[in-house]
This record gives sequence, C-alpha cells and structure tokens, in this order.
Amino acid sequence: MIIDFHAHVERDLITKKYDIESIIQDMDANGIGVRMISTLKGKSIRDQNDAMISYVRQYPERLMACAVINPKEDDCIQEAERVSAVPEVKALEFNSWEYGFLPEEYEPHLEPIFDIAEQRGLPVKLFAGWGPRTMPQQWEKYIKRHPKLTFVILHIGGIDFGYGSIPFIASYDNVMCETSGQTEMQVLHEAFGKLPAEKFLFGSNYPNQITKCSIDTFQLLKLSENYRRKMFKENAEKLLSLNV
Repeated sequence: MIIDFHAHVERDLITKKYDIESIIQDMDANGIGVRMISTLKGKSIRDQNDAMISYVRQYPERLMACAVINPKEDDCIQEAERVSAVPEVKALEFNSWEYGFLPEEYEPHLEPIFDIAEQRGLPVKLFAGWGPRTMPQQWEKYIKRHPKLTFVILHIGGIDFGYGSIPFIASYDNVMCETSGQTEMQVLHEAFGKLPAEKFLFGSNYPNQITKCSIDTFQLLKLSENYRRKMFKENAEKLLSLNV
C-alpha cells in the first residue's frame, strides 16, 4: 500500500467544481491507499482549503488535507491558525511560484505561521524548482530557526535546483524531500545514492503527472526494499502519525 504525500485536485474553470471523483479513481487504479490533497485553484485561499477539508470528510479513510497558505495575504496568519486546528489538515503548503513571493521577504508573516505549525505538529511543504522564487535555500533561515519543524522540499528541488537541493537536504535533520516532478534521472540517481532512506516521501503530483509513471520511475532506479518501503509508506506514517 502506497501513501501519496503530494497531489492536487483540479477545478473546472466553467463549472467551478472540483474533480474529486478522478482523485479516488486514480488511487484505486494505482494502489494508492491514502493521498494528501491540496488545490491552488478557487475563489479564495479559505474556500480552497475548506473544499479540501470537505473531501477528506467525505473520504476519511482515503484522503488527508494539506492547507495552502499565501503569505502575501493580510490574513494568512489567521488562516494558518484556523486550518491548523482542523484535524483533517495534516500539513501546510507554500508555493512561491504560484503566488509570486520571495520567501525571505515575508518573515513577519512566515515566522508566526511556522510557530503555529510547530505547535500543532504539522509538516511544511515547500514548492521548489522553477525560477528565482523557488530555490530551497531561500527558506534556510526558517529551517534553522525551527529545528523541531519538518520542512519537505517538493520535487527534490525540481528541474532548476535538483542537484543543489541534495546537499541542502542532507545538511538538516528537519528537512525531507518529496519525489514527484523530478524528471532528471541523474538527479534521482544522485539523490538516492547520497541521501538516507528516511529523507524520502513519495508523491505523485497528480494530475500534473501520471501516477503510474511516478511509481514506475523507481523500478528503473532499482531501489533496495528498505528505500522503497520507507519512501512509499513508512516515512509518511511516521511523519504524519498515521496507522494505515
């Protein structure tokens, strides 16, 4: 059984409806037992997060919610406080590419949010890999200040920062990485050659990537059973205090 740490829910621009049925169908087709969902589309950040929470309540055995926070918004601290108190929310997500912010400039908003996440035991997802706003090192001062808070670098640093992300991830005990969207096999070989198994969380990045391809990639890498077991399930179980 696989735990998918990173997937999005699509929203139709005409009907304004989220396609939650495809999420479940894709899980069933690919052996995904539990999937963490978020969305970057909606009327507002609050509405987006509430939609994900409602779907987790609809499918409590299959889904977990990841709440997206935009530190450019004036009420971002209040939104982080609100969603962090919701039991269906298992992580917070920051996407500096989608929302166009420089992480190092939003310290007055981000520091209180990370305090909240730390108090609630919620890991933090950090988008990485596309352009000058998405370098993992831009989050370094927060990572250093919050050693008890787990930060997850999405896409192993992505296309732009894959190679540089590997030593960065290795440098901090409170930093892990998620596997989806990293299409350079050289980066994957280096990551799995240099980082311990405890650093990896499997993600599909559905629907932006095909779930079967995200899984089959690791057949090509010929990973040990220990790496596969930890990446596909055990690390997420431990991080999120799951019993699945």
